[in-house]
Amino acid sequence: MTNFHFWKLIAGVSPTLAKETVLSKIINMVDVFKISLWGGFDDNNKKYIDTLMKLDNSKTIMLETRGNDIRIKNVVDIKLKDKQKIEVEYSEYAQEHDQKIFIDATFLSQLKNNQEIVFEQSWIKLKVKEVKEDLVVCEVSQGGDLIQYDRVFFPKFYPEIPFLGEREKKDILRGLEYGTHIIAASLTNSKDNVFELKEFLASQNSEKMKIFAKIETEKALENIDELIEAADGIILVKEKLGNLLDEKIENAIIKKCKQEGRPIVITFSLTQKRNNKGCTISETEIKKYCWQQIDCYMLNTLLKEEDTLNMITDISEWLEKHELCTPHESLGEFYKDDENFLVRDYIIYNAYRITKEVDVKAIVSYTENWYTSARLSSLKPQVPLIAFTKVDETYRYINMLRWVRGYKISQSFNYENLKRVGKEMIRIIFKGNISLDDKIIIVQANEIIKDEKTGMINWVELYKFKNI
Repeated sequence: MTNFHFWKLIAGVSPTLAKETVLSKIINMVDVFKISLWGGFDDNNKKYIDTLMKLDNSKTIMLETRGNDIRIKNVVDIKLKDKQKIEVEYSEYAQEHDQKIFIDATFLSQLKNNQEIVFEQSWIKLKVKEVKEDLVVCEVSQGGDLIQYDRVFFPKFYPEIPFLGEREKKDILRGLEYGTHIIAASLTNSKDNVFELKEFLASQNSEKMKIFAKIETEKALENIDELIEAADGIILVKEKLGNLLDEKIENAIIKKCKQEGRPIVITFSLTQKRNNKGCTISETEIKKYCWQQIDCYMLNTLLKEEDTLNMITDISEWLEKHELCTPHESLGEFYKDDENFLVRDYIIYNAYRITKEVDVKAIVSYTENWYTSARLSSLKPQVPLIAFTKVDETYRYINMLRWVRGYKISQSFNYENLKRVGKEMIRIIFKGNISLDDKIIIVQANEIIKDEKTGMINWVELYKFKNI
């Protein structure tokens, strides 16, 4: 089998690299392309989307929000020494100043003495020593070169400000207008943040768009269970969590996501020390995450052409090497308390169970709302899942699930089409390397007993390839 990979890769490529010569080199290795709103949604983002859709309109475009994103407003770098005193002042506008730090935080007067201020890319830390109205006097606890427009964090301090600001809403609307498919919600701390974003999307007739919660603060870790249930997927931002995310906590989050049928994404950062192959993660780590059946691997925004191709090539090779070298770990049955879902869950679990007892080559399914595909994926079968859907938002979402290859179908698609087209997709995926007696599962698992529009019923069928 050479035309299918189980893992999924998300790449944030700078819109300045939105050239066919660059993107055409990586388009077949990347499943999702990310656009970050930290600098707003501009014409470069639109060109980026247009180029991607021209090359391959099946790709998913992820829109990464700013969240409560606080940035330095200085347009020059500042050199800071340990134990140096420096003032930090609020400013909405850019400042050409190297003797004072300006940031767009309206809540400086709420800070307390000894509150830590951390700058993400510069790795500089300050400690508050005196609080005034719109500025604070700080002492440098970890010095270095503070770079312009760096992102600012206030560990263990959560000001009461709206999760979605007006600027953020405008940028999201532009993203929706130009064809983004998935939202990655930055600095999500609670289910209320997810619900606020869902309400906004619903008000813009985009209630079907899926939301992935980015876990990057201590508060988000504290509320992880409710975030897994509220969001459509989880993104673990390892470089932001640092020592807060030990191996035990990380494993528990991954297991919880699998139990709830939610995809989980792991991020890699270029800000860490790079190894000799130009990648920020080791092959040993890749092997570990393959064992845990991580759905997606997200690379942060790549700014140089050589970084883009080298990193994606390295990680793709490692993933391909280790993707099937995984020990079996059964999650057990997962029936919900709601009896309305018993039939659906029973069918899905038994489709998975058949793959463990019979030598099955692939599973073919139809889904309206993604649940069947996500549930089957979370159970870690060792065969490809071919999923058909009529809903564009579902199609973009299921293409982020490990083991799944999604296909968009017409509204007139019915049960006979499912078998005929599914058979052809299997032939393509296996490149003809499949025998007539090889076994295929067809599964349909909705809440209703029979879908009158498609003629499909809730059932699991086991076919020989020649009889489909």
